[in-house]
Amino acid sequence: MAKEIENNIRELYVGIGSNLENPIVQVNNAIIALKKLDKFNSIKISNFYESSPMGPSDQDDYINAAVMFKSGGSPEDILLILKDIEYSMGKEKKSVRWSERIIDLDIILFGDLVYQSDNLLIPHPNAQERAFVLLPLIDINPDIYLPKKGYAKDLIKNCLYKNIKRTIKINERFDF
Repeated sequence: MAKEIENNIRELYVGIGSNLENPIVQVNNAIIALKKLDKFNSIKISNFYESSPMGPSDQDDYINAAVMFKSGGSPEDILLILKDIEYSMGKEKKSVRWSERIIDLDIILFGDLVYQSDNLLIPHPNAQERAFVLLPLIDINPDIYLPKKGYAKDLIKNCLYKNIKRTIKINERFDF
């Protein structure tokens, strides 16, 4: 099964978020790091969005975006790559859930794959509740479908975390 997944090229959607140390720069730097990897190609990038924190309210707002790559890697290998980028950018393990962070990279979707392991759930288990996840996905693909959940354009109507605004359009960003 793992060999089949590795050889099967799929659209990989990664959510990116930051609320520390100039979050727009951090999100941009994460995109640059992802673009440099040979494992991913055919990048598409969403607009950047600002949203209120889901966790402790004494933290700054987040900047969120999403990217889509085509990849034939295994979900676990991709997760390790994303974790390596996070830690190279200075992410620290926090004991408080949803606490502030310099960078956060999450696999949101990997084609139509439904995947579960001790380390990873695909699609992301709470994507349908978060406008800061859904809006960037819709930017990239207006008809995007989340397996077992529905179309993002329908899910966004009822999501729980809606306090979000677009801050940067795709053509306003730098370093791409």
